[in-house]
Amino acid sequence: MADKGKVYVIDDDEAMRDSLNFLLDSANFKVTLFETALSFLEALPGLDFGCVVSDVRMPGLDGIELLKRMKAGNSTFPIVIMTGHGDVPLAVEAMKLERSIFFEKPFEDDRLIGMIDAAIRQAEPARRARRSHSTSRHG
Repeated sequence: MADKGKVYVIDDDEAMRDSLNFLLDSANFKVTLFETALSFLEALPGLDFGCVVSDVRMPGLDGIELLKRMKAGNSTFPIVIMTGHGDVPLAVEAMKLERSIFFEKPFEDDRLIGMIDAAIRQAEPARRARRSHSTSRHG
């Protein structure tokens, strides 16, 4: 089966990273794992377009701050924010930021896969438009 796109998993919990890696790899996504949001942001300029799946509560830079920084940097990457805390104020804040989906743990595997797939498809036109706009300006 064809590659369904790239997914960048950011979670400080190694077991969760490994679990998501297995799940998403078996659903034909190309998965890259990050232990911290900061390590992801440092790698971001060299990464191909893909969907970010991040835990909301992490030491250092949390998922909401990651969303804010990606939005400030005009990133076209769709973002799925996961939480095990069912925190309504966090969900509201995450939903106010573009291209983000708030997802509560534990989750159904098929539902998460469907959301990532849809997020990549929906964000792709904006990414293409931005790329062609910058190419036409500089080319």
